[in-house]
Amino acid sequence: MKAALYARVSSEEQVEGYSLDAQKRAFNTLVQGRGWTAYREYIEEGRSAHTDDMSKRPVFKEAIDDALAKKYDVLVVHKIDRFSRKLKVTLEYFEKLGKAGIGFVSIENQIDYTTSMGKLMLVMQGGLAEFYSDNLSQEVKKGLGERKAQGLYCGALPFGAMKGEDGVPMPDPATFPGLRAAFEQAAQGKTDREIAQYLNAQGYRTAGSTGNKPFSNSSIRGILTNHFYVGYLPDGNGGQVQAKHSPFIEQATWDAAVDTRRHNRTSTHTRCPVNKKANTLTGIAYCWYCKGKIHTHYHYRGEPRLGCYTRQKGHNCGQKSANLSVYESQLWLYLNTFHLPEDYQQRILEAQQELEKAYTDAGAQKERLERQLKRARELYEWGDCPKLEYETRRDSILDQLRSLTVPRQPAEHLEKMARFLADVPAAWDAATPEQRGKLAQCLFEQVWLKDKQVIAVKPLPELEPFFRLNYEEFCKINIEDMSPTRIRLPLKHVCPNGCKLILKSNHLAKLS
Repeated sequence: MKAALYARVSSEEQVEGYSLDAQKRAFNTLVQGRGWTAYREYIEEGRSAHTDDMSKRPVFKEAIDDALAKKYDVLVVHKIDRFSRKLKVTLEYFEKLGKAGIGFVSIENQIDYTTSMGKLMLVMQGGLAEFYSDNLSQEVKKGLGERKAQGLYCGALPFGAMKGEDGVPMPDPATFPGLRAAFEQAAQGKTDREIAQYLNAQGYRTAGSTGNKPFSNSSIRGILTNHFYVGYLPDGNGGQVQAKHSPFIEQATWDAAVDTRRHNRTSTHTRCPVNKKANTLTGIAYCWYCKGKIHTHYHYRGEPRLGCYTRQKGHNCGQKSANLSVYESQLWLYLNTFHLPEDYQQRILEAQQELEKAYTDAGAQKERLERQLKRARELYEWGDCPKLEYETRRDSILDQLRSLTVPRQPAEHLEKMARFLADVPAAWDAATPEQRGKLAQCLFEQVWLKDKQVIAVKPLPELEPFFRLNYEEFCKINIEDMSPTRIRLPLKHVCPNGCKLILKSNHLAKLS
């Protein structure tokens, strides 16, 4: 019999020191005493069992899915409330386990789901667990309401605050200077992103339930709109009540920050009409510096402007923004220089044949990689390999498997692709912004931007042979026709071995 443990602690239980180690020890003792084999320990931290939404308990869902897949024979929990505090959920999932022939053991409650007495005890214990959870929730809400009525803060303290000796919040000497600087800069007209970058550069990190993370636009917005800092707490009905703690920020500074941010927001909305329509590079543009996504911001008179999303969130990235038209003009010039030789079909087919020769042992190599993939999956399922290490290894093996496949393109298919590429410049020139977006999606998987320059493109796989051939032809023409060692080169291409080449538009590059 292979037994699996599901162990859980909620956030409150973690604070109270509810031990996961105790649940693990009880499981190991049970397994050894019954002569079972320990299959895996499913550990879930910081999750409440008082929910019907299993997406909020991903480890629990994984344990059930593995059980239904017959990966183990019996599921063990320390107590029934570790499994669920909702009778409906308990009965639903125990019914699934029963139909799948999977046993269930609750160590503390001494429940064995395979017996009639165990089924009766299951219903009783499940109902008691739900009653306890509902009662606990009501008592907690009552206690929080009483604290609010007394002007006491509930929950994790926000950035810049710490608990005083009497339990009343007070400024934290380590982070309060950063808090004051945030409000002062907001009053001076600094944007949320600029304030986030400043605090991150000074070494400050967020507090509260998401503590110790770099600041972003949203976290700064949360600070600058939190009435806690001027001595008020939410009353739970959309209003504010006077807090017991003293204000952290002077009312004048708060009002100046609020007025300045409102003015900036109104001015931005006046100048920057929100337009959510997709543009040419939507979904395919990437930042050359941080490798993150490029998003669209709308600037003066509504002209789309592209910027790095990582930088927008307040993180450190040197990418400069630019209008969409700057990048579109470079792509248009690039597509207009696209040239294929008359013998393109023969040369592409010959290149494919050369690639196929390199993969004569592809069958044996594929079997070896599939064995490695299976072994990695087994090690992960047995708990001998961490999840992150398994996913990294799995992705690497899958990439190698995909690279073994050399797609064959018949001559008629190549002819269609060549005609399509020949018509692209004219189509691009006549297209609307929406049509250009669709056309770009038919050409490129990725377009890499560096400041105000399109620095590289990655074509779709079926078009890659044409782009590679165009690159080779371009270099051949320039080397034959130009004697100087400095020549003009187009955008970066993907070279024959798949690497990106550093070739800049409208810049001189030296041939080595």
